[in-house]
Amino acid sequence: MVREPSAPVPLAELPIDDEVRRLLEADGIRSLYPPQAAALGPLLAGESLVLACPTASGKSLVAYLALLRAVRSHRTGLYLVPLRALAQEKTDELARFASLGLRVGQSTGDFDLPAEKLDRLDVLVATSEKADGLLRRGSPWLDRLGVVVADEVHLLRDPDRGPTLEVSLTRLRRKYPDLQVVALSATVGNSRELAEWLDARHIASDFRPVPLKLGVYSDGRILFTDLSTREIPPPGEAVPRLVRTVVEDGGQALVFVNSRRASEQVAEALIGTVRTLLSPDERARARAWVEELGQASDEDTQGMRRLGGLLPHGVAFHNASLTNAERRVVEKAFVERTLKVLVATPTLAAGINLPARRVIVRDTSRYEGRLGMQAPISAGEVHQMLGRAGRPRFDSAGEALLLARSAEDEDRMLDQYLSAPPEDVVSRLAAEPALRMHVLALVASGAVRSDAELTAFFAATFYGRTLPLIELQTKVRNVRRFLEENDLLVPGDRLEATRFGRLTSDLYLDPMTAVVLRQMLERAPIGVKPFALLAAIAATPDLPPLYLRRGEEAELMTRFTDELEELLVKPDEAPLHLDLDGLLAALKTAAILEDWVSEVPLVELTERWGIGAGDLRTKAEDAEWLLFGAGRLAAAFQRRLGRTLDDLATRVRYGAREELLDLVRLRGIGRVRARMLYRAGFADREALRNAPPDRIVAALRSATLARMVLTQIGRKEEGASVPEPPPETSPPPPSPSNEKRPTTRRLDDFPAEGPT
Repeated sequence: MVREPSAPVPLAELPIDDEVRRLLEADGIRSLYPPQAAALGPLLAGESLVLACPTASGKSLVAYLALLRAVRSHRTGLYLVPLRALAQEKTDELARFASLGLRVGQSTGDFDLPAEKLDRLDVLVATSEKADGLLRRGSPWLDRLGVVVADEVHLLRDPDRGPTLEVSLTRLRRKYPDLQVVALSATVGNSRELAEWLDARHIASDFRPVPLKLGVYSDGRILFTDLSTREIPPPGEAVPRLVRTVVEDGGQALVFVNSRRASEQVAEALIGTVRTLLSPDERARARAWVEELGQASDEDTQGMRRLGGLLPHGVAFHNASLTNAERRVVEKAFVERTLKVLVATPTLAAGINLPARRVIVRDTSRYEGRLGMQAPISAGEVHQMLGRAGRPRFDSAGEALLLARSAEDEDRMLDQYLSAPPEDVVSRLAAEPALRMHVLALVASGAVRSDAELTAFFAATFYGRTLPLIELQTKVRNVRRFLEENDLLVPGDRLEATRFGRLTSDLYLDPMTAVVLRQMLERAPIGVKPFALLAAIAATPDLPPLYLRRGEEAELMTRFTDELEELLVKPDEAPLHLDLDGLLAALKTAAILEDWVSEVPLVELTERWGIGAGDLRTKAEDAEWLLFGAGRLAAAFQRRLGRTLDDLATRVRYGAREELLDLVRLRGIGRVRARMLYRAGFADREALRNAPPDRIVAALRSATLARMVLTQIGRKEEGASVPEPPPETSPPPPSPSNEKRPTTRRLDDFPAEGPT
């Protein structure tokens, strides 16, 4: 273990390139924290390292210096992140090194970065899934790879993200033996095991630039782990009282609760507490954020309505029901300190950097659908939330508090959470869905060609280094049998993928999903209805089911009875063996998507089904990807459905009826603006080509948008001279779908292409 300095070390005393030092100093960084300084020597020597430190201890800067070192050695760098939002944050932060010649791009979501753009990049910020995709396709860009950064590497223990991260790191290290790996982690119990697995230097530290005080609040008093106490004066219940006192002191508060509904309810309940504490200038800035929120989408949403009533009072909530654009507005307002309190679900703790002076964790349990009951939140997850307390450059100390309801509860929280040792990282690779995907990918890409090579690969994983390999080998044999029986692998001693298996791997589908899609293609008649296709993809493992709410079963059961003859997936059939409840949950997802492509207004749709616009967007993205995959399978094996599936994928992407397909493909024109053009008599691009420009301006109510449209359809000269629309003297007539008048381009209308 590298010895850590006892105090920050000035940059002038460290072996940092002069250009880099000047850039850091211009950014206000004049010294490195002790764990950063300890990491610098091994990093510059090209050694791999595991840096396990608390939140806000400067781990990212260490990673950035490793990337700069690689690029200056004419190599490339890969920065792996678990979340799309974190990818954007890291891309923005790395942009400050552009003056040193660093060319940074980003690859997230369901769309690949074109090879020609990727080839021009020095650093790619990507999710583990995108990196896995590059490995499957054998991207030439990886052959120049000098360093890979694994951010939040403790998420190896996450059942969803962990297996892909573990496999990607194993594949990269086996393919490029001289690769430098920089793994960044929160404090975990077995970080030394992680370092041994990665053949890396182990640097662990408890250093925090902003000291953190942990405590439990109960009945007007905080008991800290150092046994000091603080009285919190009335009035108010626990959360309002703790929020009021920190805002009065000039700080901000993050409140973590265990459900989306609770985040909205608690935020609304805090309006009265916070609004009286805002200065006139803060109120004006808060109103400006409301205006920006109104430009986040060209269609009204429940999230916009609810946040619009909260932001002027310095309060907001943050959960997965919000769209990405809405979440970005909330995050920016909090970073700029206009928001005084943000109420969030625990997903925020694993996401972007939003620290506050005081963090309040109201709930230490949440409903677990698999158990059908409330269950305790893990100590590791609670510490992720608590670690958000203390904002460098603004706070001299952070406070992270749990709420207790009794003396016994106080003792339990101190023992179970605040005094508990850090949790270990445990591999989740043995989960069968993960093994199905990765065994097939290893074979299809040629990474393994025999049982011996397959065994050697899994022995090199974190699972193979820390857990009995015999259990994993048994599961791998079962997975291989499934892949052979379903024509994804060629039976025999030599490991070889079939054409179907290679295509499944290239499309990044769960093999179980691919089998269901093939069954769907074989059963679908000519003229198959969109609902039958949507119900089939909704039943696959790659489109997780929505829970049924009380009272929905009867409506969905009626739909099941009505559609049974045409359904392409039925209960208790191989390979899914869904029970009736499982199929009804799939039908619910299909019904939501059907409403979406029928242009049901977002507010009406989300109210009817009890989901947020963010949830809908996630489901639509997954459904589009699955329909795209089904279209590629159809092109290879069942050509007659290819066009039908591609058109339905486009409709799901934009939430549009079939007659708008040509219009929604225009950049900047989503379903709302496409419908405006259609109502004005423009059924397709050809109609736009033949129309006077002023009619297009009138239809879109925007000269800027009209110019954009005219340029795309090849009328560049006319696009440059489009007149501004006259001021409106009366409101526009209501549309059949209650579409909100657009205010700006919607980010979601654009293809998710990079680099950014």
